[in-house]
Amino acid sequence: MTVLDLGQVIAMPFCTMLLADLGARVIKVESRERGRERVSLGVKRVRDGVEERVPVAQYRDRNKLGVTLELKSARGVDLFRELVKRADVVTENFSVGTMDRLGLGYDELKRVNPAIIYASVTAFGQHGPYAPQRGYDMLAQAISGYMSITGERGGPPMRSGQSISDYYAGMLCAFSIVSALHYRHRTGRGQRVDMALLDSLIVALDNLGERYTVGGEILTRAGNVSFAGSATGIYPATDGHVAVAAAASNAVWARFCAIIGRDDLITDPGFATAAARRDRRDEIAAIIAGWTGRRTKAEIVKVLTPAGVPAAPVNNVAEMVADPQVQAREMFVELEHPVYGPVKTTGTPLKMPETPGRVRWLAPMPGEHNEDVFVGMLGYTREDLARWREEGVI
Repeated sequence: MTVLDLGQVIAMPFCTMLLADLGARVIKVESRERGRERVSLGVKRVRDGVEERVPVAQYRDRNKLGVTLELKSARGVDLFRELVKRADVVTENFSVGTMDRLGLGYDELKRVNPAIIYASVTAFGQHGPYAPQRGYDMLAQAISGYMSITGERGGPPMRSGQSISDYYAGMLCAFSIVSALHYRHRTGRGQRVDMALLDSLIVALDNLGERYTVGGEILTRAGNVSFAGSATGIYPATDGHVAVAAAASNAVWARFCAIIGRDDLITDPGFATAAARRDRRDEIAAIIAGWTGRRTKAEIVKVLTPAGVPAAPVNNVAEMVADPQVQAREMFVELEHPVYGPVKTTGTPLKMPETPGRVRWLAPMPGEHNEDVFVGMLGYTREDLARWREEGVI
């Protein structure tokens, strides 16, 4: 499968990263200016006594071929159309209408290649009153209600710590592309994928939408205690915090009460059932915090987990990278980059015995594969490349 990836920033690069991890030939297409901007931002690091910046987007653009192409030039548009004839998928996350203005919208490209699958990720989708507006993850979090349920009870709405809608939308877009490829395999017909950051968050709200549409209930921020249960949340430890699900069921609640020496709570009508415990959320949180707050994270997990009470340390990023489960799953791998040397980067979550995801190489430098694509794939010459470079086409 060949994918022409015009994606930028997070959502679409993440989508095509998943496809590339599974072996798709993903060609990252960017202007020289955009390419320079991409590699100019990064994390500071000192290597061999010299300070350098390693681009933080390394893992989202891994396993891809990188070409430079100026789509605002007529020759650049022609070359892109030639690539479309040989491609299976085109992906982009520009503002609505941008590709149409370049003469490279879906209606135009399906004339070039009727079987093409054309995928877009935008903030609000291709239609609706908000469609023409520029938008980002924070706006999607705000409109979707996601912020309204995040934060401390009584406190202000709070955004997720990372651009969560970009990753949700990227995953859903990759799933849609694979589904569209399966449909094309059966029918020979391509189609358009229209993915919105906003939509991706609404489906991730669990059943909070239905709690309103069916029952008229509007849930809001509950802090670190779960909406669904009164004894599931984040609690203090002497060296940080732990996540504990002490009442996933009545049986789990009974185990937890026995461990902390409160067998009386197992039979007390005020605590014995899930419904009763839900009405005593604050009281139960205080009981759990009173027990965890005198112990370390490791001690709490060591006691609760073998007894069948779900618990885990709340890791910071350094602790997460060193976590034995993260290590066992190979979620960080070290590769050699031709410019930056050894770089440890996020691994692939795609684990399948027959077709496993793999991190084969790190993000390409801008235009690194111009010759591979324009000469090797389209059949042009190195002289053509030199001329186009002079003219600002590539």
